[in-house]
Amino acid sequence: MTYLADTSAVVCIGRRQVAEEWRELVSRGLVAICEPVLCEALTIADKSKYGSAELELKSSYSWVPVPDNVWSLVGTIRRELAAHSVHQGVSVADYLIVATAIKSKLVLLHEDGDFETVARFVPQLQQQRISEVS
Repeated sequence: MTYLADTSAVVCIGRRQVAEEWRELVSRGLVAICEPVLCEALTIADKSKYGSAELELKSSYSWVPVPDNVWSLVGTIRRELAAHSVHQGVSVADYLIVATAIKSKLVLLHEDGDFETVARFVPQLQQQRISEVS
């Protein structure tokens, strides 16, 4: 199985707050990140360490591009969540990450309840909390 890690999962892995199995999957190239995750993860990087932090993330994780035609799916997901009044906690980055996971046929790896909520209303989203060992 291949995963797309959300920022919450990347942070947990980096802080060694999860089972060693996840770090092994990262080293085997089975956990990827995409541009929205990279942007979020680097928001805490100090100016002097920004370049090295970006390089470390890109060299540690596989890379998945955000699909060109992702905005149509983002709109569909957004409207579905709004129809159930569960759209308030989902950021633009989260929508892009969800749509990238769906279009790339990857399991979204996270430690964020918002993604479980999305999955309840968007059955195409396969997701797993990183705190739950597969």
